[in-house]
Amino acid sequence: MTDKLKHIKEFFVANALDGFGSRRYIGFHDLESARKYIHNYAVPGLYAAIKSDDPDYDPQGAPTEAATNAATIAFTRHIGRDMEALERIDKYGDLYLMMCTPGQTGCFMDELHDALTADDPDWRTRG
Repeated sequence: MTDKLKHIKEFFVANALDGFGSRRYIGFHDLESARKYIHNYAVPGLYAAIKSDDPDYDPQGAPTEAATNAATIAFTRHIGRDMEALERIDKYGDLYLMMCTPGQTGCFMDELHDALTADDPDWRTRG
């Protein structure tokens, strides 16, 4: 069996596990709102989706293999719709810029889509 979330897991560990720098702060309650969204919603939501697809996954544990990617695809589409709405509402706000434009911390949405496409090139065409 091949891991249907191999690249997503690599993205999560390399980029998202740190919360795009949010864990470097002493108190996350002091984060600006954009980092709070990433810290409190985007990263935990991605982790929950991965765990739903691969219940044995532990980012610091032994490698596991996900037999499905349905929850991760659903989360990616959900957060994508949020970002489309945010683009109409506040295209130049910190959250949109942090999530959807290249910068020092990368581009969360581009990297998420790239990782999912590496795992499942046809994910955008289903359901």
